[in-house]
Amino acid sequence: MKIVARWSVLVLLLMAATRADAADTALPQEVEANITRLIEEELRETRAPGAAVAIVRDGELVYLRAFGVRSLEERTPVTPDTLFRLGSTTKMMTALTLLDAAAKGRVNLDAPVRTYVKNLHPALGGVTPRQLLTHTAGMREASPSVQSKDDSALGEMVRGWKGDYLFAPPGDVFSYTGPGYWLAGLVLERVYGKPYAEVMREQFFQPLGMERGTFRPTEALTYDFSQGHEAAGDALKIVRPMAENTAMYPAGSAFSSARELARFATILLNGGLDGERRVLAEKTVRDFFTGQVPLPGTDVARYGFGLVTMRMGGTALFEHGGVRRGYGSHIRFLPERRGAVITLTNANGVTLRHSLDRITQTVFGLPDEPPRNERAEPLTAAGAERYTGTYVHADLAKFTVTWDGKRLVLKTDKEYPLERMGPDTFRTEDQQELAFVVKPGQPRAKYLHMDLLSAIRSGG
Repeated sequence: MKIVARWSVLVLLLMAATRADAADTALPQEVEANITRLIEEELRETRAPGAAVAIVRDGELVYLRAFGVRSLEERTPVTPDTLFRLGSTTKMMTALTLLDAAAKGRVNLDAPVRTYVKNLHPALGGVTPRQLLTHTAGMREASPSVQSKDDSALGEMVRGWKGDYLFAPPGDVFSYTGPGYWLAGLVLERVYGKPYAEVMREQFFQPLGMERGTFRPTEALTYDFSQGHEAAGDALKIVRPMAENTAMYPAGSAFSSARELARFATILLNGGLDGERRVLAEKTVRDFFTGQVPLPGTDVARYGFGLVTMRMGGTALFEHGGVRRGYGSHIRFLPERRGAVITLTNANGVTLRHSLDRITQTVFGLPDEPPRNERAEPLTAAGAERYTGTYVHADLAKFTVTWDGKRLVLKTDKEYPLERMGPDTFRTEDQQELAFVVKPGQPRAKYLHMDLLSAIRSGG
């Protein structure tokens, strides 16, 4: 998983300045100015109209800055309190709220969800909240089957699912899925007896002091609010109408600001404490910052509860990005350093990933990652039989893997020759990485995993 590029001279200078002032809580002026320049450069490159960035170090907010405008039409400046839609970064909020409910004894993460949600298809009722939160329930990825602004939409959608919403046996493989988090959100509804948006207001936003955080656009619009933008040819336009579906709330629809998210991060990084007031149980925070299941094809990255964890420069990172039509966000935690970096933009899919990585290296003094050298011996025809076949993910994706006499070839919309990188890992010529999942004692791969999605071998 490539997350660190070779440092530029600028970053090396920034690191030297950071180390020289490591005893101070605040960032040195030169470092702060150079971080601002990095962000401004990436905003110009991506054409994002506006952004907000926050940095927490040693459990304290050390950088909070807004950039650009809330709307290309009205050109009101973004502030640190401007609300952005987060996209899939929302998943960590749903997960943390379920972890908190478990710590309070209201939910058993390993009980079948039928314990909490009635009238589900029998196959779906057997999965557990833990499997839903870690994307191991075997649930397919899918678009919402209900479109509605009513609070009842989430329950109506989930109870309408058939058994084919499971593409794999529960607990058998990791595969990223929005529907799994929709069902997790419905568990919260049933446990607390209120619509998901109200549960999150009472159990997440209010306890954490995030007074403007919300899932409801009609509420977000009454505050300092950023419009979402998307490409229209060579220009950008405001997204109209705003995407809105209450059935999707638990996986990607929260609104929040850089200031409020920095407060959220600070409480987590201080062990669940807001000053001397305990907001989250120690066990909730400890579980939140624990990787649960390995991502296929890697021994360094794991998925936890709404967070991917990996290492940069020997330091553990816990993070999640998000895209909701018109917006992009990313929240990265460094619990060992009591640090976090938060980026929000009002441009579709723009998460400021380049700035995020450089800021992480700079502010926390992380050393450069050595280049990976993972080439493996080429396959033989006999070895290729381990992988050849057709793999499907419901009706969403189909991959055919063949042997051309020299190497494996992946066929989707076109053919991609594969270079072997490890025992069961490969990559395409355009550096897309994929992995095959071979179960113990089985001669052939059962799953093909690529871009966080797993597909199961067709025909056994």
